[in-house]
Amino acid sequence: MSADKTRQERRPSYATFMVLLWCLAAGIYFMGLDSYPLLDPDEGRYAEIPREMIETGDFITPHLNYVPYFEKPPLFYWCTAGAMMLFGQNEWTVRIVPALTGLLTVILITVFGNRLFGMDVGLMAGWVYLTSVVPLILARIPIIDGLFSLLLTAAWMTWWFGYRAPAGPSKNRWMMGAWALLGLAVLTKGPAAVALTGLIVFALVAARRDWRGLRSMCWIRGLFIFAVIVLPWHLAVGARNPEFFHFYFIVQHLGRMVQDEHSRPVWYFLAIFPLGMLFWTAFFFPAMLQGLGRAWRAVRPPWKPQKNPDQSERLPDSSCFAQDPGDYTGILFLIIWAGAVVGLFSLSRCKLVPYILPAYPAMALLTAAYLRNRPLSKAPRWCAGITAVFLLAAIPVISFYARTQEMLPVTELKWPITIAECALLSGSILLGLSVFKQTLIPFAVGLVMLFLIPSMLMIVPVTATYRKVGGLVKEMNLPLPEDIRVAEWHTFDQGLGFYTQRRTILVDNVGELAFGMALGHKDDYFLKGEERLKHLGREGPVLVNIRPEDWPKVREWGLFHLVAANSTNVMVGNDAFFRLAGLTPWPDRASISPPLLLQPRHGPRGKTGTE
Repeated sequence: MSADKTRQERRPSYATFMVLLWCLAAGIYFMGLDSYPLLDPDEGRYAEIPREMIETGDFITPHLNYVPYFEKPPLFYWCTAGAMMLFGQNEWTVRIVPALTGLLTVILITVFGNRLFGMDVGLMAGWVYLTSVVPLILARIPIIDGLFSLLLTAAWMTWWFGYRAPAGPSKNRWMMGAWALLGLAVLTKGPAAVALTGLIVFALVAARRDWRGLRSMCWIRGLFIFAVIVLPWHLAVGARNPEFFHFYFIVQHLGRMVQDEHSRPVWYFLAIFPLGMLFWTAFFFPAMLQGLGRAWRAVRPPWKPQKNPDQSERLPDSSCFAQDPGDYTGILFLIIWAGAVVGLFSLSRCKLVPYILPAYPAMALLTAAYLRNRPLSKAPRWCAGITAVFLLAAIPVISFYARTQEMLPVTELKWPITIAECALLSGSILLGLSVFKQTLIPFAVGLVMLFLIPSMLMIVPVTATYRKVGGLVKEMNLPLPEDIRVAEWHTFDQGLGFYTQRRTILVDNVGELAFGMALGHKDDYFLKGEERLKHLGREGPVLVNIRPEDWPKVREWGLFHLVAANSTNVMVGNDAFFRLAGLTPWPDRASISPPLLLQPRHGPRGKTGTE
């Protein structure tokens, strides 16, 4: 009785900490979203597609640079376009959707952890997820994977509640909710959602030999809900674009399994997954080992006697699993969840880090359960000690890299690197002290990431300014006069269309627009050869984005002069451009390497020189 009373007294404090964690997550995810230009190619792409939806009024066929773009379904584009219509077309509204999905994912993890293992584990799991590097970064980048991961997380958690619920209306509601969320996930990133969900569900049911779990999934009503969500857009876009189904299903989804683009070895995600937790990486391995051991107890091999499916093997009451003490099936579910995501995407030759984002909620819950359930173990102390040593070793490495790299000016990195070094040193000391007080270990590990966030927020704007095209365009008199055309030679920085709000003429570069161009959308916007670029320079006012290595050749033509430059982009314009834009060109012989950012100078047009 006293134990129950103590637990009830502790619950309000945990609830308060949970709300504080959500507020902290909101601050981290939303802070400074508008403090730096878009980072091409991904941010530019996923900003430009919704902008073109709003401009053209076509919310069925996604377009990139005004060419049909069928690589992904439209739900993320619709969400971003909605944010733009509410708050304007700027960096903050472009990034608000991933920030919101990151926050909602943290909330889901804490709630699910509370229901599965108890409020303390739920709180710790949210903390682990919030302070893991891959989820943190992807919550601030406008790409589809954040929304996809949120919807899959919600779908799998909802299915789990339905699977564990007794037969009745409540079970049916959970299952139909899972079907609806699965439909939204498909509308975000396509058939991969069905493949992952099917693998997880069938693996768990097969491991438990609980075939009633399949029969109770409300198949008829669920499939109807799924179809109502998924089919309308697919049928509408297919009716407008007969080529859609072949490209979308065969080329884009099945083709990615074997294509060479972004090709990585089969073990790539096995290495990246634990590293994506960064300071929690050392805890990943014992957490997985403990999880595998506990999950095995929930497996029902063929030789094991069949039990009533409503009965669960249970641990002693002293276990940390508060809601359903000792339910090994929950651990098995999380192991299958993480393994299915990493395993399925490992089979594909095309591998990008954001693909495995849906595995991190399960890993955060497994790590939190491990830390909470091993109060007397020496393993967490060893993990904390190893991490402390790693932090100390990283300090000279970061300092050396900052001094020797040539991408960014060293002077711009002075304060971010100093803050990072102080954060690593403080974190190492804190972790070293936590070895003697094990309950402080989770707090100390997460705090290291919080210490590093100011440094990250300072470095990203510097990188965006010195290595991305958006910062250069923003320095001009925007909006550009309508008569000025925009072109790119040997490159395609997709944020250029977002900032100039017009179609870009691509010269000697097609890239991912090849399929859309082949549909007959060539017009005068896909050109080949230097002579076509020279012709553009003679026709009328034009702003051209080129690579630094092409500038010496372009300079010799005498048609274009420097507008602005950084280490990855050189913006040039012809005489008509400078007259219309009211900008003054830089001397054509001005140095653009090492990375010296050349800001456009406003005022009356001056004489171009060869200084």
